[in-house]
Order: sequence, then structure tokens, then C-alpha cells
Amino acid sequence: MEGFICGSIVAGIVVLSFFVYLLNTARKKVKDTNQFGKKEFAPVYVSIADKPDSIIRGMNNFVREAQKTENAGDKWRWIPMLIFFAGIGLALVDVLLFLLGYVSYIFALGGLLLWIAAFVMARSLRRSDILDFSPRYNGTKEILYTLRDDLKPGATFLGHLDLTGSMNETKVARETKDAASRTTQHFNDPWLSLKAKLYDGNILRVSAIQKTKKRKSYWKTNARGKMKSKPEKFKGTHQELKVRIVVNPEAYAIKANNLFSQGKDVGKFKVEQLSTEGGMINILAVSPFDEVGQTDILTFLKSAYSLLERKAA
Repeated sequence: MEGFICGSIVAGIVVLSFFVYLLNTARKKVKDTNQFGKKEFAPVYVSIADKPDSIIRGMNNFVREAQKTENAGDKWRWIPMLIFFAGIGLALVDVLLFLLGYVSYIFALGGLLLWIAAFVMARSLRRSDILDFSPRYNGTKEILYTLRDDLKPGATFLGHLDLTGSMNETKVARETKDAASRTTQHFNDPWLSLKAKLYDGNILRVSAIQKTKKRKSYWKTNARGKMKSKPEKFKGTHQELKVRIVVNPEAYAIKANNLFSQGKDVGKFKVEQLSTEGGMINILAVSPFDEVGQTDILTFLKSAYSLLERKAA
């Protein structure tokens, strides 16, 4: 009996040691995928309402501050392990006393308190670990950097960069039900919005939108008449790009061409709608890809400008 109790204590120490070891050494192994296996990134929202250089500088500073917070946590990451092993040392004192024929739980209790303290501290330090920044974050900086020379002197960008998640409940645009009464949620995520007055007098508006579908969990009766819960199911996503150019009539005339027209593929996008009425160019383009990058967006904007013909001076 005494051997069994002693063995149980030792086994408990080993198991708890391994548990805290995993907890403390799992740095940067924070879950970075959602329930559908999609990569998740740090939730970030940037209000764009300043000159390009100021916006880019602010975005760079934000990344540096986030990394500084994470690095500060790294300096103290070894402390929980030290505390925990000190707790093991106290627990072993009681084990030694037990082997010598004395029953004592005081040192084991002190060790337990140290283990709890180590666990709490390790959890707190792990909160300093952050998810990676989305490629869209740096991609937006490149878009701003590329377009800055086209701005009217003294003008600013207006808009936002929303990287808080494409399937937040606040972004549910509508819900539909199929014949089996299963509910599908349709998400609308306008993750990038930009407006700028350009050097040539045109006004440019750009909106990048991710549209995603997810079927909600539901209960189903199997062949035996038992109810079984079915999990949520990812139903696909695609990207949309809306572009509006309010044309400066003193500088440009709108002229259609075969290279950029409705139904044409432009890089990863397909031009679904195109209107050139009222002195404005309105475009809706759709991409079946999960992701589109800054190069895809900038290439599309450059192609859209082929609809403009500069007037003679």
C-alpha cells in the first residue's frame, strides 16, 4: 500500500511536469487555423484617413509595438519552469519523508501552490504570443505606396483596412435555408476600402470584398431514429473588386476597347459588370480564388485605366 501511494505521488509529479513543460514550450504554436482549417491571422482594423507616408509609418509602428510586446514575454518565459521545478523539489521532500516512515503533506502542498503559480504565469506569458499578420496587411501598404505618387498634392487617402475576420457574426449579410431546413450564412467582408483624388483630377474608389458561405451546425435523425449533431461546414469563398473612377472631363474621354470589357479576364479577376455612363467608370470584378494580392489589384487598376483616352491639350 505504501509503495502504491509513493508510486502515485511520483507518477503525478512526472505527469504534471510533462503537462507544464508542454504548456511552457508551446510558444508560437497557438492555434492559427479555424474549425475549417483556414489560416487565421491577428485581428487588425486600420482607419485610413491621412497622407500615404503617415499611414504607412503608423502601420509599421504598430507591427513593431506588437513584436516588442511578444519579445518582452519571451524574456520571462523560463520563469514558470523554474517555479514549477521548485515545486517538484518541495514535493520530493514529502516523498523522501514518506520513504523514511514519516507522513507529511506540507511540502507537497507548497509544491502544489508553486505549480499553480507556474501555470498561471505561463498562461499570462502565452497571451503575449500573437498570430502572424495577414499578407493583406503588408499588401495594403504596398498599394498605398504605389498609388501615393498619383495623388493630388496635399490629398489624403480615405477608407479602412478590416482584417478582423471574414466570418465574424457581424458580417453576416443574409441567411438562407435549403429543402432540409439547413441554414447557410452568407458573409460579406469589405476588407479594403480606398478613396483618393488623383493628380489628373480623377476620383478613384476601390473596394475589395470577400464573400464566404458557411452552413451552420444542425441536428439530423439517423436510420435508428437517434438525433446526431452535424458540425458547421465551409461552403466556399470568392473575392470581389469594385472600382469606380469619376473621370475628369477636362483631361479624359472614356473610350471602350476589346482588352478591357465585360466578360474579359484580367489577371485573377473576371469583369462581371462594366458601366461607363454619366462620366463615371463602374466596374464589378469577381475572382474565384480564396486570396488576391496587391499585385492582382494594382494590375487590375492599371488595366481599368485603359478605358481612358487623354484629350489633346
